Amino acid sequence: MCLDSDGAFMSVWENALTAAEHREPHKVPVVLWIYSLVLKRYCEVSEYEYYQNVKLQLEAKVAFQRRFPRILNLYTFPEYTMLGVIPSAFGAQLQWMKDSPAWVKDYPIKTLEDVDRLVEAGVPEPREAEVSKTLLERYEYFFDWFPRDLRDEYGYVDGWVDPGPCVEGAALTMGYDKFLIWLRRHPDVVHKWLKLATDFLLEYCEAIENIVGRCRVLVVGDHTASMVGKNLFKEFILPYLNKVFSKYGSALRIWHNEGRVGHMLSEVDKIEAEVWQFGPEDEPAICKARTHFCLMGNIHPPWFAEHSPDQVEKKCREIILKAGEGGGLWLSTGGGLAPGTPLRNIEAMVKAAEKWGIYPLKKKR
Repeated sequence: MCLDSDGAFMSVWENALTAAEHREPHKVPVVLWIYSLVLKRYCEVSEYEYYQNVKLQLEAKVAFQRRFPRILNLYTFPEYTMLGVIPSAFGAQLQWMKDSPAWVKDYPIKTLEDVDRLVEAGVPEPREAEVSKTLLERYEYFFDWFPRDLRDEYGYVDGWVDPGPCVEGAALTMGYDKFLIWLRRHPDVVHKWLKLATDFLLEYCEAIENIVGRCRVLVVGDHTASMVGKNLFKEFILPYLNKVFSKYGSALRIWHNEGRVGHMLSEVDKIEAEVWQFGPEDEPAICKARTHFCLMGNIHPPWFAEHSPDQVEKKCREIILKAGEGGGLWLSTGGGLAPGTPLRNIEAMVKAAEKWGIYPLKKKR
């Protein structure tokens, strides 16, 4: 808990929400993207074992939150595979690794005719495809067993929807190389495929809402904006991302993409989300000035894992001073934490927020 500008108590969630609304909270929130790469260490299991055991996932996420009570973890969802739900729903065969995320072993889209075949078959049922079915069952487990005190304090679980990648999920169903080539060679076919894939993703979102309640927080991780130029982004990425985001206009909408997009901020600014987790190659002050987003970031995760707590604190101070004024900043890494990140560096980030991020911000202290 912390105090707001009127001296009233403000929860960690309320503090973060205030900043997301571009108002000055008590302090710059620390919001991280904590998932399998870090949490498997707590469970002392391989990444494969972590992905297969929802009970371990819940235990690890709860343990992390109790260890760091002043942090909001944006990835407090059940996990299964980083590929998202789209590839599996349309017939992709997954290959599991011993200590790494799964990958697509066999792509269901190899030819132009494959897209016609999938379109003719229609939108799959989310409760029947392997990945979406498994994740929906795990959403039910989280909804039943996630501790009530953490749900009340941090806003977790109830109304939180994470459908996984949208356009990127469609790309993963055919392979990035084919997807990017077809953007130029077969644009009409790609649009046909993206419409179908997005329609399925929206069906999956509704299935999640049937478990956790009406969407209050929508998190979409999609990196395809950093794979293309401005024109291709406008034609193939933006419309489908916004088809998902626009459906949930009353929710807090968060876009996760740590890839470089500084070359087209004017177009990225049209994404209908309130928060953008941005990467280390984009400058905080410029992104703050040229977009509408509350920024979440942007320390490079490997750098964060390898440097000392003093260096982390100094880096955090730089970001706060560049982008913290007036709210609109969640202090974080530019992506999920790297494996082996020392917990003392997370503590250093919290310390920096409390030392340099108390509002009103002071340029020199």
